[in-house]
Amino acid sequence: MKVRDVMRLVSPVRTVIAAAIIAASLSASSAADEKKPVASGQTQVVARAGGRELTLTDLRLEMSRLGLAPTDPGAERIALESLVARTLLAKAARDSSLHKRPEAIARMYAAQDQALADLYLSIASQPPEPTREEIAAYIRANPTLFAARKTYDFTILTLESKNFKAETLTPLFDKEPDFARLAGLLDKAGASYRMSTLTQSGAAFPAPIRLQLAQYGVRDNIVLRGDSETQIMKIVAVRDDQGAAASWGPFARRLLLEEASAKRAEALMARLKKEGGVAYFRASAAPLAEAAPTSKAQ
Repeated sequence: MKVRDVMRLVSPVRTVIAAAIIAASLSASSAADEKKPVASGQTQVVARAGGRELTLTDLRLEMSRLGLAPTDPGAERIALESLVARTLLAKAARDSSLHKRPEAIARMYAAQDQALADLYLSIASQPPEPTREEIAAYIRANPTLFAARKTYDFTILTLESKNFKAETLTPLFDKEPDFARLAGLLDKAGASYRMSTLTQSGAAFPAPIRLQLAQYGVRDNIVLRGDSETQIMKIVAVRDDQGAAASWGPFARRLLLEEASAKRAEALMARLKKEGGVAYFRASAAPLAEAAPTSKAQ
């Protein structure tokens, strides 16, 4: 059986770009929506709180801030409750003169900078629309996302990383249909662990894991090592999940936009850092490359 050992990686740029794409799509629709009557048929005001009228524009901006997709049927309700709560809390803070305190002023400046940064990033990193040829080529180049896409059922055993000794534990689950032998050893050793299940499309995984999964079958395993916890994911079932071919184009378009946006954002930040004369003076907070001491050539 195969055991794939990988580190868990989270891409902040991808997360930011996904939010930026949502923000751009929401902003594009806001102007048109403002001219339309809302459900009441009377006005663009969607709620009133603390003496302030909350408009459809406010609602759309809050959806963007929360990263809610406009296609989510519950998105507007979630965003409006968040907006109402923030409006009431902000009014209570002003009524208590908190907005005059130095700490509050500093936070407001930081929030203003963040809002401007997010808006600039969403505009500057927005890529051109992919062509039909580019979409078709992407579909052909990534069969595990489309024609050969699979859905996997996993049983997952999570334990503390300090207790995961690959040489000792791997033989207890590698060729086994479940984690019974491994769980038995952990119970005897008094080591804590927990069991769970997961059904997930291969398309939801990062490319390295997705491509590896395409070569795997039932009983094969993926080991995700983190600093504090390690997850062992055992495949217990595999099903075809290519979906309707008509859905491939829109899905490929979205992925192409996300990938292009991420590349643009990385290039943008590299340029801004170079032009901005960035320098770090606190070693514990600086990126590792800058924090590491350099020695002069002898």
